[in-house]
Amino acid sequence: MWKTECGGRTRVEQAVKQFLPPCQVQCPINEDIQRTNVLISLLPEDPNTALEGVQQIGDYLYEKNPLFTVCGYVCGLCELECNYSSQGGAIRRRLLKRFISDSYTYHLDEKEEFNLIKVKENVAVIGGGPAGLMCAFDLSKRGYRVTVYEATGRLGGALWLIPHYRLPEKVLTSALENLVRIAGIDVKYNMRIGDGKLTLDKLKNEGYKAIFMCRGTPTPRVLTFGKEPLDGQDLSGVMYGHDFLYEVSHGNITKDYFKGQKVTVIGGGNVAFDVARTARRLGAEVSVVCLECENKSSRDGIPADHEEIKGAWEEGIEIHYSRGVKKIHGESGIFKKIECPLCTRVFDDAGFNPKFDPDDTMFIDGDVLIITVGQGPDKLALEKEGLMDERGRLAVDPLTLQSKTKEWIFLGGDVRKIGFMVEAMRDGLYAAESIERYLRGLDIHEGRTRAYEAQEIPRSRHYKHEPDVVWIPPEKRMHFQLFERGFTLQEAREEAKRCLTCGPCISCKACISIGLQDELPTVTVHEERCSGCGICTSICYYSSAQLKRVADNKLKSTTDMFQCKACGMCVVACPTLARELIGCDLEAKYSGAVAAL
Repeated sequence: MWKTECGGRTRVEQAVKQFLPPCQVQCPINEDIQRTNVLISLLPEDPNTALEGVQQIGDYLYEKNPLFTVCGYVCGLCELECNYSSQGGAIRRRLLKRFISDSYTYHLDEKEEFNLIKVKENVAVIGGGPAGLMCAFDLSKRGYRVTVYEATGRLGGALWLIPHYRLPEKVLTSALENLVRIAGIDVKYNMRIGDGKLTLDKLKNEGYKAIFMCRGTPTPRVLTFGKEPLDGQDLSGVMYGHDFLYEVSHGNITKDYFKGQKVTVIGGGNVAFDVARTARRLGAEVSVVCLECENKSSRDGIPADHEEIKGAWEEGIEIHYSRGVKKIHGESGIFKKIECPLCTRVFDDAGFNPKFDPDDTMFIDGDVLIITVGQGPDKLALEKEGLMDERGRLAVDPLTLQSKTKEWIFLGGDVRKIGFMVEAMRDGLYAAESIERYLRGLDIHEGRTRAYEAQEIPRSRHYKHEPDVVWIPPEKRMHFQLFERGFTLQEAREEAKRCLTCGPCISCKACISIGLQDELPTVTVHEERCSGCGICTSICYYSSAQLKRVADNKLKSTTDMFQCKACGMCVVACPTLARELIGCDLEAKYSGAVAAL
């Protein structure tokens, strides 16, 4: 079984501009997707032997992303930019990471705590969601004494709103509990900043030299028509999506809670579909009403993921596209129905600006109305702490996340900009870097902007098709157990092999990390031998071999080192022996392979 190294010559160097595979460019935390795909493809067929390799891959991922076990169930942003998506279908990276997670989750419970020497300043993190935990984790590894102040009785924030049929409770609790244990992070529960005498200034007076504020978005957005809030949102039977999911996650809403009732969900995002599918599992007849149209490629297209929409349709949820809510009707203080005009436009050139056709209106009866049109920060608390500007906006530097009103405070996560889980995690890493520079007296802006350039898909005669994602049939999944089947070892190996490793070798180094090669080989061109015939350019799958004009206007071959994979195809194809593979003792490797036979 191979052993993978993570440091020294195997480390990928940072640069002002980096050439990366498009999946890694798309990932907000720039996870080393290509390297770990390669390592998965090289796992042995024997499950017991492969387990050691799985744990090594998990250890490598964990160093940068201690929540990767959760990402494997809920995050597939990288797949959106996979070069393969336009050919055989994107690499199933989320399922590959889930394959590692399925074993590593249990290994986490036995993982030893980091041997950290914490002699640097005290730092407080307000909020125990993805942003706060990533910041605390990174700062702890840098030697800071970090305390997380969590307003509730458990860490995780909005991660607990993800239904268990998508994210098993064991995976989430293991990730959260072991993260703070392994990194030695102190946590104070049920400590809400702004309640009573607990303020940011008080924490500063207690010795915290910097504070990262990432409290999330606890306030639901009310339903509006035009610019006015709709009446009737206080009727019995009307609730908000996040509140509903919170109660479900705490076990306060039990099986068959909605049995025999009609539930209408307002909203077109992933959270709205989480709410709808959860209500369906609680026995309800469910319909979804959204402003957006069915065509996802349209500017007004529904934002929810295709998988969420497909799952809801399979589970018998009715979706009413292009409908707004003009009025909420009730009788004797109880919700009865909504009035829904046709939405002819959601966005114009200026942004969100819905337009309706009052002559095309439908009424939808129901027993329960769940409004899921977004969340917002607690602006009153932020104003109280002096973190807002004169226009009522959060006063924060978008690059460094440093507050513009109090230099020792940094803000990130959903409180700054609502987004995906991994985007909040990125804010946590950005904040940690900024806090380190601020406390060390370094320039907080210098070198923070890095340009990335994605590589194009390698040429191939045949592109393999993506494997099907296997779901339990809808009639058998009306429960909160995981309904999606993960990869077996063999399936994971085959899918990882399908990866085209689009990125340059210098941004991967998987082969060096496990000792397949001692260094990255390169292809050099002896111009005096080159005839400029161009055979090398026709044989190169990666568009690395190119022709250029030199003195006397002659054509000569050259190699783009950022695209070259040193496969040697151009070397063996060159009729004049002008190309040579350097830094790879092929004869010794060949002799060793023959001897092993």
